[in-house]
Amino acid sequence: MCPRPSVEAERRQQILDAALTCFSRSGYHQTSMDDLAAELPFSKGLLYYYFPTKRDLFVSLLDNWAEHSLQAWEAMLSPQEDLVSQICTSIQYGVQLVALSSDLARIEFEFYSEVGRDAQVSEAFRTLYTQFRAQIRSILDAGVRSGELRPLDTEALAFVLFGAYEGLALQAMVEPDAVDWAAVSDSLCQLVLHGLSREEKIDDRTQA
Repeated sequence: MCPRPSVEAERRQQILDAALTCFSRSGYHQTSMDDLAAELPFSKGLLYYYFPTKRDLFVSLLDNWAEHSLQAWEAMLSPQEDLVSQICTSIQYGVQLVALSSDLARIEFEFYSEVGRDAQVSEAFRTLYTQFRAQIRSILDAGVRSGELRPLDTEALAFVLFGAYEGLALQAMVEPDAVDWAAVSDSLCQLVLHGLSREEKIDDRTQA
């Protein structure tokens, strides 16, 4: 008999939480399924029922993080907000996400060497990157349509901006105490708005 959907969802989340804890503490390659099972309030058999391999677990962890992060980002954006506010809100959220996701970033960077060699891992990263770039591009496209932003290549800009966040994640992992996240957020907001806006002068909302 299969578990009820609510129980199944709860167990999956428990496993994902345990995986993040174990992978962050010991690294992906040094963590065994036995280590993961020791963190859980149920049998190792159930762990294998939900995630047959450790790689399946990593991919699900990445997907779960992306889904929740994108939902939270979309919830922060109000359709009534002006473009400058939407861009600044998005940048502030992105920087905050990097600051709070150092554990996942550490695991993520362990897997970069597998991209191009492992189809499952490559697809997981491709999906993650595509989703985040699409969200960035939708905001930029709205600005171009409204005439508030210069008619630049928004697809290319989405690659550049997402690359900035990946670079920040790497720096934060190497020097976690060296990053002033508030200053980074403000500087990135100023850089983006002054670079993209049709106006020569950006109002004080960029300082929020």
